[in-house]
Amino acid sequence: MTEKTRLGVYFGTFAPFHKGHQQQIYKCAALNDQVLLVVSGYTHDRGDKIGLPLALRYHYLQEAFADEEDIEVAMLDETDLPPMPQGWDAWFKRLFDLLKNYQSQEITFYVGEPEYVTELSARFPQDLRTYKVEMADRQDIKISATDIRENPLLYWNEINPAFRRHFTKIVGIIGGRQSGKSTLARRLARTFNNAPFAKDIEQAITSAGNQGIIFIDNTLSPDMDLVLLIPSDNDEALLREIAEQALAEKVVRLDDKETTRDTRAYLGRYYHAIDAISQYTGIQIDRLKY
Repeated sequence: MTEKTRLGVYFGTFAPFHKGHQQQIYKCAALNDQVLLVVSGYTHDRGDKIGLPLALRYHYLQEAFADEEDIEVAMLDETDLPPMPQGWDAWFKRLFDLLKNYQSQEITFYVGEPEYVTELSARFPQDLRTYKVEMADRQDIKISATDIRENPLLYWNEINPAFRRHFTKIVGIIGGRQSGKSTLARRLARTFNNAPFAKDIEQAITSAGNQGIIFIDNTLSPDMDLVLLIPSDNDEALLREIAEQALAEKVVRLDDKETTRDTRAYLGRYYHAIDAISQYTGIQIDRLKY
């Protein structure tokens, strides 16, 4: 077994984790025997503000690197630390506590800001290890987590798959028996760029076809962004279930007006659904007029 003498430490907020980060980490892995990926943050940080708190980012990163034997993920919670620059000593101590179980003789820290080079270098312990700090390359890959937070669908392919679930819009279609809900779910999914449609949310979210929106047939979840209700004789029971899931403010009761041409109101519901999806999710598509 090869002795693991070189450790690369790469840290960041990862809100979210994207392809640029991933290439940086694989570069770090190629130049070292092991990598410690440190996700840092605090309560109400920029990740927390979009529903990606530190603990969730840590969980997603563990998922993203579950099959990478030489890449480990750690969490550095800064919530109780003094603000910078007063907090550097406490932050450094907490960082080095994460390194206690590593026997590597050479440790390289990969950072994105010059300030970290200065502050880390000034605090390296005087021991038998060799410590270095390198600036991570950020010029070659232009994508940033800020861009993604502002418009995740525009940069969908840049987001690591483990983090995509957070940005996926979930549309549920419910109704009574023989109301056409499965047909509508299928047709809406294909209308919105061949999005996944299923009865199981996890199956749809993890589908390779997930491009930011999924359609769920006849299943309710508090995680849904929109519920499309096809009117039926069972509305009262369905509305109770909707209330139990705290989804009342996300329900759109679809148009069921029949016309001489649209005798089953299928077209009206289809168009109404497209408009509601655009309104509630922000995903815009062109559609035919009546």
